[in-house]
Amino acid sequence: MIKAILLSLCLTITFSCLAEDIIVYKCVIKGIPTFSQTPCAKNAKAITLKAPNITQTNSTKVPDNKTVGVSVDDYLKIQKIDRKIANLKRSIKQYEKEYNDKKQQINYMTQDKANRLGASSIADAIATKITSLKQSYEPVIQQAQQQIKFLTQQKLQLSQRP
Repeated sequence: MIKAILLSLCLTITFSCLAEDIIVYKCVIKGIPTFSQTPCAKNAKAITLKAPNITQTNSTKVPDNKTVGVSVDDYLKIQKIDRKIANLKRSIKQYEKEYNDKKQQINYMTQDKANRLGASSIADAIATKITSLKQSYEPVIQQAQQQIKFLTQQKLQLSQRP
């Protein structure tokens, strides 16, 4: 007896899950469209909706090509490396902007300022200041570029792991 009840219960559940069509009724009450599972007015319009097949919707999802075969830990490490690379690129742009701004200020040097620096002409003073400015910014920019190369290699190694 219990087996028969369980069998009928299981069959009922499976067939109720396979129901494809859902009927919803649309009624206009006081100018406002209303939707319901039961007819709500004499002029109710039946709308039939197809229920999505869950197995088909999940199977159609295509994985991202960059992350195929990459473990979760490696994926998170790759994301962290990407953020570091983006930060380094922003800092390089900032350094270059600061360098160009300071270089522009140096180009507006007056003879009085050149004399105070001990240069024989404005051009010599400008060249001296730009050289010292370049010596202070180039190593910082090169170091950031080397870090980007290193992080890119790390990222490549992580993405090629089996």
